[in-house]
Amino acid sequence: MNVFQTHSQIIKDYSSYVSNFINISDPAIREKVDYELENRKLWPEPLLQFNPAFEMAGKVSDLANTGVIHPAIADIFKGYSLYQHQVKAIELGTKGKDFIVTSGTGSGKSLTYIGSIFHYLLSNPGAKGGTAVVVYPMNALINSQFEEFNKYKEKYEKSTGEIFPITFGQYTGQEKEKTRENMRENPPHVLLTNYMMLELLLTRTRETRIRDAIYSELKFLVFDELHTYRGRQGADVAMLIRRIRSQAKNEITCIGTSATMVSAGTPEAQRKQVAMVATTLFGKQFEPDQIINEKLTRSLETDGSIPSKEFLAESMSKPVPDELEVEFLKKHPVAIWIENRIALEEKEGNLLRRRPLDFRSIVSLLSLDSGIEEPRCRTFLEEMLQWISKINKKLQDANVRYTYLPFKLHQFISQTGSVYTTLDQDENRFITLEPG
Repeated sequence: MNVFQTHSQIIKDYSSYVSNFINISDPAIREKVDYELENRKLWPEPLLQFNPAFEMAGKVSDLANTGVIHPAIADIFKGYSLYQHQVKAIELGTKGKDFIVTSGTGSGKSLTYIGSIFHYLLSNPGAKGGTAVVVYPMNALINSQFEEFNKYKEKYEKSTGEIFPITFGQYTGQEKEKTRENMRENPPHVLLTNYMMLELLLTRTRETRIRDAIYSELKFLVFDELHTYRGRQGADVAMLIRRIRSQAKNEITCIGTSATMVSAGTPEAQRKQVAMVATTLFGKQFEPDQIINEKLTRSLETDGSIPSKEFLAESMSKPVPDELEVEFLKKHPVAIWIENRIALEEKEGNLLRRRPLDFRSIVSLLSLDSGIEEPRCRTFLEEMLQWISKINKKLQDANVRYTYLPFKLHQFISQTGSVYTTLDQDENRFITLEPG
């Protein structure tokens, strides 16, 4: 699929749809509305966001061989490689220490708490149901994660020929009554739920066994997508956590994950801010060294410098390569320009992801740095991004986890509103689409 053609068609269809409902007799108002629509009033320029590469730290089997995690985890996550932030988080979790992981989409945040929980359960084969509760903000995430747990189970049983020793289940209100009854009779080691259902589990009579299991056996309390709990909902969750901790027999390891907790400031300042939020939410002290930030790396062959104007212009005078080869991509001047000018920035020796930019601004920057006119820059940039997507698709089909400059195109589309005008009919008349 060509994302740019799809995007263009969606905007064209919506523009046509909106225009068909507009019938304005007043020529001045009509002129104003037409002008605003032509200047993308309801569909601003799309934002382009890149997901940079994360620094690798080795395979799961390497971590198992060093004794950081239980050897059987190498069978559960067979063939997996770990990022640097995953290893740092798992090292804390396996020691029973609280942590928060704040890394981007696709960075494997869930594996940090799953690895920590699995390590404990495998190291303590006598552990009972209710050892871990993982709370998600949406049932769709629970369904997705439950499928991942099933994959881990299948991989372990296929690799070892033994029954998976860890029980797990989702309890959301969507499950059939028989499934829920089985969990009430035999609470699983790992319970996947949402915070509203967790609240009900602790108060309803028919879930007494699950409640008692949580209070007597709970060792890990995980909140995924921590940034969603704010305001009144955040206060509800904070009180829920305090109630659980006050009734629990064990010291609970509290874990949180989020991709969008804090975006401004230095990495150290970000960790301090997240530690304050985590302390407030979980009701226990979090220090900055318990906040695990993503560690980024450059994926292309570059020292971080921007290619020269001549080099960029020369590369753009030729068509985008047909070969779907990583080696061509890693050396291409425009790809290097994208990574170092748009995707990444360096602060205090740390690589950080840049904020998303609208596509028009990126085109203007490329035109400025290359000396090539903007229409050619836009066309070349679209073709370059399509080429990168095809290479990543080829890698994905070959079961290669690593990708190069994957991107998202964000388009905001507004619904129609009202037109506001003064009563003047002369040059003092004021017409606007903005309320107030």
